[in-house]
Amino acid sequence: MRESRLMLLQYVTALLAVALVSIHLMMQGVILPYDTAISFNNMLSIYRNAVTAVFLEALLLVVLVHGFNGLRIILYELRQTKPWTTWVDVVTVAAVIGTVAYGTRTVILAAFGVVSA
Repeated sequence: MRESRLMLLQYVTALLAVALVSIHLMMQGVILPYDTAISFNNMLSIYRNAVTAVFLEALLLVVLVHGFNGLRIILYELRQTKPWTTWVDVVTVAAVIGTVAYGTRTVILAAFGVVSA
């Protein structure tokens, strides 16, 4: 992907992250008291609600793509050789795929009742 597209992705994910994290914080600390919001049974009910599970998955994707793309940009600034940029791209994509897979696994396990209170 061209660098200009990746920077556009960085800006778009930044805006989405601000919006999604704001909504998430409102749901977890303002609408519900914080001690209730972090209780295990409440967390399971949040994951088992399809709308909030999709919201949390979108939040996961946006924050991880934004964070790893930012890390990739920082690593590009350290060195600018072709092998280095190739290595950074491969490791970044692998890291995004791995962390998204693990985060999605958590959402799926909680949503389908594999984890119970």
